[in-house]
Amino acid sequence: YGYSRLLEPNWVEVVEQPLAIPNLPDNLTGVRIAQFSDIHLGKYTGPEKLLDAVTRVNRLAPDLVFLTGDYVTHISRQPGDFVRLATELIEPLRMLTAPTYAILGNHDLWTDRATVTDFLAETPVHLLVNQGREALPGLFVAGVDDFWSGHPDIRAALTDVPTSALSLLLAHEPDFVDRVVRADAPVAVQFSGHSHGGQVRIPSAMPDGVGLCTRAPILPRFGERYPIGLYRVGQMQVYTNRGLGVWPLPFRLNCRPEITLFTLQPGV
Repeated sequence: YGYSRLLEPNWVEVVEQPLAIPNLPDNLTGVRIAQFSDIHLGKYTGPEKLLDAVTRVNRLAPDLVFLTGDYVTHISRQPGDFVRLATELIEPLRMLTAPTYAILGNHDLWTDRATVTDFLAETPVHLLVNQGREALPGLFVAGVDDFWSGHPDIRAALTDVPTSALSLLLAHEPDFVDRVVRADAPVAVQFSGHSHGGQVRIPSAMPDGVGLCTRAPILPRFGERYPIGLYRVGQMQVYTNRGLGVWPLPFRLNCRPEITLFTLQPGV
């Protein structure tokens, strides 16, 4: 109990993840992007954890930072708490030193979209809701509204993308990637959170009977197909970050909180 309740939820792992991208322009080779997600400020996660994550990210010195939603936690029995929770976003996020792009998650909509948006606007974070912008020369970052409770529009998000630009997409729920592929949208990589990697992963035997793997017995809606790490879907890739916070229970097991550091590199 002590390990899964007290130690692992606070044992943040920095995952270094290369991203091989076909036809990557020379000027984007080596670009580094930090991602964290699912802070879930609330009963189990305080602003000090967000501040620690921001400090860690600044030390990594990325070129860009991506935040992929669920900044606060929906607490139905204490509906006024989200105002206080959203306020606690401001000072830590103001300390981010790299250009930062963000989207909203389902919990942000379940509390109060306008309040979370207003407080994010008091930080240097660029919130993208069905829109995008050129973050670096030749690199376009798009963000869609929450898939579960919002109105995501991939075409609107990519409206202003230059023809020759590399397009990266922020979408809170990883399973949204299937819609992106069906739309034949010009996206190289989708960055997501939402599933917490399962949060609790149970050791089990590999299908071939050799070695062990872990499986998540419970996954949220729209986080079931691509719950953890890197996947290739059609011509795209999707990466699902394990998140920083916990919800609905305060436990993590075999699924540490995560900050991801991506490095873009040429690939096939």
